[in-house]
Amino acid sequence: MTTLASLNSLDDAAFAAALNGIYEHSPWIAERAASRRPFATLAALKLALQEVVDAASEDERLALLRAHPELAGKAAIAGELTEESTGEQAASGLNQCSAGEYACLQQLNGEYNDKFGFPFILAVKGPTGRGLTRSAIIDTFARRLKNARAGELAEALRQVHRIAEIRLNVLLDVVPSMGAQVMDWCETIGEWSDAETGLTCAYLTPAHRRTAARIVNWMIDAGMDVARLNLSHGSQEDHREIYHHIRRASDESGRAVGVLLDLQ
Repeated sequence: MTTLASLNSLDDAAFAAALNGIYEHSPWIAERAASRRPFATLAALKLALQEVVDAASEDERLALLRAHPELAGKAAIAGELTEESTGEQAASGLNQCSAGEYACLQQLNGEYNDKFGFPFILAVKGPTGRGLTRSAIIDTFARRLKNARAGELAEALRQVHRIAEIRLNVLLDVVPSMGAQVMDWCETIGEWSDAETGLTCAYLTPAHRRTAARIVNWMIDAGMDVARLNLSHGSQEDHREIYHHIRRASDESGRAVGVLLDLQ
């Protein structure tokens, strides 16, 4: 069985090989993260991989997105998906689409690619790992098609990282049961948007500020040890308030939680 300790002990080439498939057809991510070892926690490994992607060029990030297959697309029909993607799409029943569902997904795939220049990416295993329903996938697809390109690019990369996180959990035989429940709650809340043209993280808007403190507590209880704040979205007041929520919840729980400020 692969463990964090065994990953830390491998040479760089073997480390990259062991993480092959974590990021779809993109071995360069693990290769660049290898020099950052040893990783003290699984969260540190996940963060290092994400930071490699964040530091990559725009062309590299676009190539990463374009390495992902369409949902129920031509590659799936031809049996050309990776083992990981095959299992993930099957978990959501995308290999059992009705004729109407298949036609709808093909239309959405075409419209999305034409608008954004990369395929629609969604962690179809869902927060719990049991798989999203086909109707939930189609609804999310249609909703995100309304987004502006910059926002959708950020969301697609977030989904790529979520897929990688799920695959790492499988590789290391980690079952974050409470964390999955928290993610499920947050995804439900995150469906509420203040505008049709962009998905707003509703628990950070004025109408839902009281929810933020509860979610921070849930995340810490689930094992969160680093909170990442994207300063390119929201107001200084939003950032200040959520920062204080994190610090207060960290003090109350007695658990150290780092705060990573994303300036891009």
